[in-house]
Amino acid sequence: MDAEKWTGIILAGGLSSRMGTNKALLELNGSAVLTHINNAIRPAVSRVVVAAGPSEAIYTALGDEDFECVQDAYPGKGPLAGLHAALNASQTEWNLVSACDMPLLQTSFFNGMKRLTVQYPTCNAIVPRVEGRIHPLAGVYHIHVLPELEQCLIHDRLRVIRWLEEIGCHFAEIDELEQVGIEHAALQLSNMNTPEEFEIIRIHLQRSEFPSGG
Repeated sequence: MDAEKWTGIILAGGLSSRMGTNKALLELNGSAVLTHINNAIRPAVSRVVVAAGPSEAIYTALGDEDFECVQDAYPGKGPLAGLHAALNASQTEWNLVSACDMPLLQTSFFNGMKRLTVQYPTCNAIVPRVEGRIHPLAGVYHIHVLPELEQCLIHDRLRVIRWLEEIGCHFAEIDELEQVGIEHAALQLSNMNTPEEFEIIRIHLQRSEFPSGG
């Protein structure tokens, strides 16, 4: 599918309170986690927008010119605020989204999610549901969700899963993910909220337990 019709969005404006330091800047194999995610999503899109929150200057200092930073219009309102800011900056109808704490996601994941939009053309959002767990910050969103998203922020309805249900999101199960070429979905969707979880992901990469390539 044509990358020109897609924007990549990385949500990296959180406080990382459980980690104790900015998750996006943690180093894996010599690169910041943010760089890992940018490298994975970049081949699938024409442009990458990072919802940076208060960290814009820090991310810009990484020297990676492949992404642009935006700040929240509704600061302090969590990931929905970051998604809103990035969608506002998007110039495409369809958008791939990743949180900044999923460095095992591969380009094949994002390409697979793009294929699902062909299968579900009437859905404005598609996110994985693996082993019963919904992953709202690793999916695809159409620009049409923006007005309802803004209403949620205005009225402090900040529960992400409830909003997805309200907009008729499609939750893609493991068999659907595999059919569009997404392998090892549970592993790819591993996120890191604590130092212990970060260490597990670091060991996966260090031991090359995770399959390489796109």
